[in-house]
Amino acid sequence: MKVAVREDSAEMGSVDANWVSRCQAGDKRAWRQLYDQHAPLVYRLARRMGLGEEKTADVCQEVFLRVYRNLGNFRGDAQFSTWLYRIALNEVSRAHREGAMRRAFTSLLGQQGHGLEIPADLGPERQAQVSEAAEVLAQILARMKPKKRAVFVLFELEDLSTEEIAQVMRCGVETVKSRLRHARAEFERLHKQRTVVVVQGGKS
Repeated sequence: MKVAVREDSAEMGSVDANWVSRCQAGDKRAWRQLYDQHAPLVYRLARRMGLGEEKTADVCQEVFLRVYRNLGNFRGDAQFSTWLYRIALNEVSRAHREGAMRRAFTSLLGQQGHGLEIPADLGPERQAQVSEAAEVLAQILARMKPKKRAVFVLFELEDLSTEEIAQVMRCGVETVKSRLRHARAEFERLHKQRTVVVVQGGKS
């Protein structure tokens, strides 16, 4: 299964490289394609990293604003998705520290606010229908320490390899593996704590 994921990742990386090259040449349609392809990834990652709906929208705007501004400096030393994950994690961390990000993305797509919309299947309506299991997961992730949560989300939920995570977080593979071990232990501990509280009739 992992092999199939890696093959899909390599194929998507080739497509991204083509879009990035076209964006760098000034093709605005390629920019829209790049945004449409990766906006759900950034949104999903921000939510899994514990941001609320409003902050997540702000972070998505800021992430792609930074991508747009810095795309000319992207040289393809790593896959575009790796670079994007790195930017997204930095912005999520900043949002946790500083609050909601400024709104500055609309003009990039040349539309009256449409560029700020989250895809319909990821909007408030779907959030209202989140299963109990997903809610529990979000509550536990929100209580994990930031570095552990980042590694856990990227490996267990985003299906990145330890090597890819090391590139995203700019640390050694062994550091990633160590954080992942501790993250899994913390996740299990928090899950057990919540189970005990629920059984006793308290609040998580």
